[in-house]
Amino acid sequence: MTPLIALALSRVIVPGAEVPPSTDDPCALFPVVPDPGSADPDIWTASNQVQLADIGGPVGTPNRSVFDVSPDGSQIAFTVHRANPEANAYCLRLLVAPINGEGPAVEVARSGEFIRDDFRLRNFTAVLAGWPKTRTPRWSPDGTRIAFLRRESGSTQVWLASASGQTGPIQATNLDDDVDEFAWDPGGLGVIVSTRPAIRLAAEAIAREGRRGFLFDDRFVPQAADQPIPTGSAASVYTWVPLHAGSARHATDQEVALIAPPHPAAVPENARVIRPGPEGYSAWLEPKFSERILSATRLVLAAPNGNREVCDSTQCEGIRDLFWSSSERALFILQRAGWANSQTALLRWDAGDSAPREVLISEDVFIGCAPNASELICGREGATRPRRLVGIDMRTGAERVIHDPNPQIENIRYGSVERFHYRLPNGVESFADLVLPPDHRAGERHPLIVVQYRSRGFLRGGTGDEVPIQPLAARGFAVLSFDRPDFPPEAYLATSEAEIRTLSEDAWADRRQVQSALEIAVQRAIDTGAVDSTRMGISGFSDGGSAVQFALINSDLFKVASMGSCCEDLYSFALAAGPRFTDYLRDMGYPYFEPGTETFWQPMSLLLNVDRIDVPILIQAGDSEYEGSLDVIETFSHNDKAIELYVFPDESHVKWQPAHRLAMYERVTEWFEFWLMGRMNCDPSHERQYARWRAMEGGLSRQRLRCYAGPSAGP
Repeated sequence: MTPLIALALSRVIVPGAEVPPSTDDPCALFPVVPDPGSADPDIWTASNQVQLADIGGPVGTPNRSVFDVSPDGSQIAFTVHRANPEANAYCLRLLVAPINGEGPAVEVARSGEFIRDDFRLRNFTAVLAGWPKTRTPRWSPDGTRIAFLRRESGSTQVWLASASGQTGPIQATNLDDDVDEFAWDPGGLGVIVSTRPAIRLAAEAIAREGRRGFLFDDRFVPQAADQPIPTGSAASVYTWVPLHAGSARHATDQEVALIAPPHPAAVPENARVIRPGPEGYSAWLEPKFSERILSATRLVLAAPNGNREVCDSTQCEGIRDLFWSSSERALFILQRAGWANSQTALLRWDAGDSAPREVLISEDVFIGCAPNASELICGREGATRPRRLVGIDMRTGAERVIHDPNPQIENIRYGSVERFHYRLPNGVESFADLVLPPDHRAGERHPLIVVQYRSRGFLRGGTGDEVPIQPLAARGFAVLSFDRPDFPPEAYLATSEAEIRTLSEDAWADRRQVQSALEIAVQRAIDTGAVDSTRMGISGFSDGGSAVQFALINSDLFKVASMGSCCEDLYSFALAAGPRFTDYLRDMGYPYFEPGTETFWQPMSLLLNVDRIDVPILIQAGDSEYEGSLDVIETFSHNDKAIELYVFPDESHVKWQPAHRLAMYERVTEWFEFWLMGRMNCDPSHERQYARWRAMEGGLSRQRLRCYAGPSAGP
């Protein structure tokens, strides 16, 4: 039997099985309003972090409003999701709370299956994300019901809950396609919904195509699917659905405008964040250089008589959102500001003034904001404070708490956080946060772990949320939460995505700039005297994974590494991602399978530098991406290098399943403890893991390892 026949037969005859989903209620473990300070222990753990209750999506995902205020202005409705690793599911609750913050929230519905967001990727119609779709609930015009999105049996539809929660929710729509957005009609007799039937129709056509075999073409992404992926746009279809008797029909233009307002005729086509205001006023952002894809923007305030005030200065760059006050003729502006745009500013621009003025500035992050009366209501989080729903006075910047979804952790002891600001030789600003153990004492030096590649808001697990920052600090590590610098200055002249990279004479200019910033940040951490420079590790996911590769090849700073995706290299990376992505990489100036390829890739390729790298590498990848690392895995394993790959089933680029997140947290913690602390988890169930690690090149013998003894164990 030839090897090829043996492989083919193995794919046919290997039995398969699935773990049945848990039938337990994922909310059963979690009270609607936890008792303040009830978390045990008082040190932040991986389990604490996985089970954190959240309102809205992670920092960096689409910034949609996360709440709705009742018609009488007295109550606020919002959804809270909380992971249950044991059930590998999410507790999803629709809550109603007094908007004055003076009473407990009430559960009015539980929301079925986790609803993942999706996005268009290059020419692929819709790719599932690993973060939640922001599901803004909507009050009925009479204030008695709340409409919300709920997913049951793989279908996302509009459901209705009573505002009091005294009766169970009922399903309001039953369409062939998932509902993306919805709104009440003004009379409360129906809802207007948007769907994308083209996604379903394209998938059905591909299924029929499979009966005669699929042509391998640029619709394939081998690592993501064994069949073509739908391509092209999928237009939204708008439908009015009655809530009582009657039939659904196409929505009218006026009804469609409730979900997707038309582009105003007087506003330039390239304008974005368009906000109609009171009395005929309006505001928007427009690019300063329309031909550039990374152009800075200017802010335009238009009066009803056609006069316009334009803020063209740097004071009006970095704007994230615009809001009109409902009680006065004033525009409020949410902006990234400060050093390397690491802060959030709230600005106010009164009609007639020549420029905005600052109301507040903070290192906190504000999520899903929307105005209500004289307040801006937002999800707000800081480095050591998880997200809460707050009201911010738009005149003074004063804050009040409307709802804290995590009162149980108010007594948790976090590690201290020190922010470093530094400037690169080319003038680009950058920053990083150093987190020390909660019980750090002067004179102690701790092993350091670098977590990447954004350091904004609550310091959870870096981009992708895979390496738990505070739990690592609680176990004796210093953690450097590194925020990668902006693109090199020449990238801002680019008129295409490819030019962002090709305008530089150095093909690896961006990677070298990130490495330069990383080395400065690490040195700043060492200079505090709290870091042991002989025991440092690095982790990274996505772009952060590429930074890990570059650091291992171009420096000797790190003794151990962990990656959540891998590897940007010569062969598997392009092949597993498919023909369209390979062409995209070539357009960006990355050669593949042609003369000169190895010379180009020398500064970045783990394959070409396998003889020089003696750093143990842990890779924890989703099943939709791990194939991109197989050439590196085989090459390193064949050369007896310390490397290990874990593959998580049914995962996207950003991983979403609670059981997987807890497993990643625990394994990466044990990996770094093994190599940098000589520590192990002595539970017998982990013995096979440590036997593998001890057998790796540079692995510690059992006699040199000690059991983890809790937070009091020394560094």
